[in-house]
Parts: sequence; structure tokens; C-alpha cells
Amino acid sequence: MSKCNRMIRVTIWLIAGLLAVGHWASAQVPDKFINLQFFPKDISKADLMTHMRGFSFALGVRCSYCHLEKSAKELDLNYASDDKQVKRTARVMLTMVSAINRDYVGKVSGSDPVRVECVTCHRGLQRPKTLKATLAEAMDKQGIDGAMAVYRDLRSRYYGTGQYDFGETQLNQLTETLLHAKKNAEAAKLMEMSFEENHPTSVWSYHLLAMSHQANGEKEKARTDFENVLKLHPDDSWAKQQLDLLAGPK
Repeated sequence: MSKCNRMIRVTIWLIAGLLAVGHWASAQVPDKFINLQFFPKDISKADLMTHMRGFSFALGVRCSYCHLEKSAKELDLNYASDDKQVKRTARVMLTMVSAINRDYVGKVSGSDPVRVECVTCHRGLQRPKTLKATLAEAMDKQGIDGAMAVYRDLRSRYYGTGQYDFGETQLNQLTETLLHAKKNAEAAKLMEMSFEENHPTSVWSYHLLAMSHQANGEKEKARTDFENVLKLHPDDSWAKQQLDLLAGPK
């Protein structure tokens, strides 16, 4: 089965599962609500359930992520309790989103502005971090090999789902940061992985691969990289200049 077909099947199973949970959860949710602080006190059960399911999809979580579990039985929850920090945090985030839409987006003139929602940032993730930030954090804690392992794990689980951007931009920007910090070996490894996993064809990626190899003292690899740049763009004067420098005095 192809990766695309597997992703389609996983997506269908996830949606079907959440739909099933939605019907079950609706039966568990009380008809009258206690301790509503953000939503109107008179909100209908159907409307509240719609909001709650939206949060589940936006963060990729179940009801028990925010609501206190009363027992090991699934969806046996204390919906009124504020004991969980994540529920209290959710209220803060909802207030923030409401203020952004009212006080900022709502004042944008011109065509109808796009309203901010939970999914705008979270994209199905509990912690809405970019791939670049996630890998940089992993690199600080586990080194370049650990960060590369994290990348491959995330790619195997999330590729095609939208949670992370697996295009060239995130890895290229992280490589630029590494080169600026003189972490040349890490930059070279990261770009080699990018070419292995993504097979980029842009001059930007080839330039960074060559620059990383060159900064890391791998002149033969850098020379090949710059030659590949010229195959893509024969008029790239900077690549020609770098090849002349690598060739040394004539």
C-alpha cells in the first residue's frame, strides 16, 4: 500500500472514530451545564458539543485531555471541574482568540478578514510548534543525530497531514541558523538528510548544501554541489565564483 493510500485510510479511521466518539460523548454530557465561564450560560447542548469537537480536531485530543476523569471508564468525566491546568489554560486561550478577532482582525479594513481559530495555530497538535523549532529543541537536548531521528519519526507519522511543514523551508532556515552559529558539521548533516528525504531541486537548497560542505571542509562535496547548481542555473555567477575559489590559484 502506498504512503498516500495509508494516509487516506488513517484519516478516514480518525474521522470515523471522532464521529463515533462525538455521538457517545453527547450521550455522556449533561443537559445543563455548571461552571461555564467563557461560553454563554444558556448555550445549547448541540452548540457546546460542536465547539468541543472543534477543539478535539484542532488539537488532536480527546475530551479527557481537558476534563477530569472520574474513573477509568472512557468518557466518565467531571465536566465542571477546573482541577486540570489544561482546562484553565484553554479558557485563557479562548479569551485571547476572542480578543484577537474582536480587537485586531475585526478592525482590518477591506475584504472580509480571515478569523483566527484554535486550528489556525495548533493544526492538530497539542503544542503548536513549527518543525524548525521542534528540531532546534531536539538538537539542543540530543545533538544532531537525535534531531535527525526526531525528524524521521515525525515525518513517518505526520507527513501529508498538515501538522508539520516538511517542505524545504523549515530545514533550510534551520541550516542557515546553524551556519551562522558556526555549527558546520550539524548543518552539513541536516542538509544531506534534507536531500535524502525531500530531494529538493531549488537553488536555495543546493546553495545551502554546498555552503555547509564548504564550511565543514568538505571541498569535493562542495564542488559537486556547486556544479549541480550550474546544471540547474548556468548563469549563477555566485556558484561560478565559488567553484573558482575551490579550484585555487591558477
